[in-house]
Amino acid sequence: MGSTRIAKGLALGLMVAVAACTAAQDDETESQEGAFSQSEVDNDPTLKALQQRAANVDEYEINVDDIAVPVPNASVGASVNGFSTRGLDWFKNPAVSYPDNKRWDQGTDTGKKCQWASIFRFQAIFENPPAEAVEMRTLVLQSGTRGRWNGSFWSWVDDYASTDSVGTPTASYAWSSGLWKWIAASGKDGLCRIPTKSMVIGMMQACKAQAEANDGDPKGCRMPRYVAPPPGTDAGADASGEGGADASSEGGADASSEGGADAGTD
Repeated sequence: MGSTRIAKGLALGLMVAVAACTAAQDDETESQEGAFSQSEVDNDPTLKALQQRAANVDEYEINVDDIAVPVPNASVGASVNGFSTRGLDWFKNPAVSYPDNKRWDQGTDTGKKCQWASIFRFQAIFENPPAEAVEMRTLVLQSGTRGRWNGSFWSWVDDYASTDSVGTPTASYAWSSGLWKWIAASGKDGLCRIPTKSMVIGMMQACKAQAEANDGDPKGCRMPRYVAPPPGTDAGADASGEGGADASSEGGADASSEGGADAGTD
């Protein structure tokens, strides 16, 4: 993971989050200044524990209740092999409202753990990026500026832990700004729900179909909902074949109530 860079620093993270809200459309390749090196992650027991807990790219639910609360702000995100995620939004918390929902201290303890776990999962998936993701990025870049996407995501957490509840995370989706959404959820008793590799593959398949049918613009395509594989089957097949249908049925309400407003500036 020598080339992988992970976010560092509360003050820097806040500045990046604020800047990203106003300039995301024109700054999809923002540098990862001040990012953690892997050696620094190794020297932070909390971040190292969260990285290890999120390492299985086929595991949708993880529990972080026994891990300490991370201090560094995760908003700068991660960049690996030309794919990146950054930013911070807290949703599903009745005490936090958009657009003032980007401060690290607004997240619950579990939400903060899940945000870092989500970043580390992104890192683990894109250390060996799915061929479908590489193909999708190439397709959009070759199509010109419409629907532009260069592998960039914006992170948010549906912080259900704020109400001591459990919920399904909003479906990650493509937005016209070029910053697609990377979404996880926190829950009661230390639960995190984070994207799996097969969910990413399902999203890329749906986005490719959308782009090919819409002059290269994938806007609106979504990540499929997690479906547990039948006993005895490969866990990596959990989202196979579900990207298109699930994306169209699941994402509309979530995106109209939160993602649309969020995506307009992030």
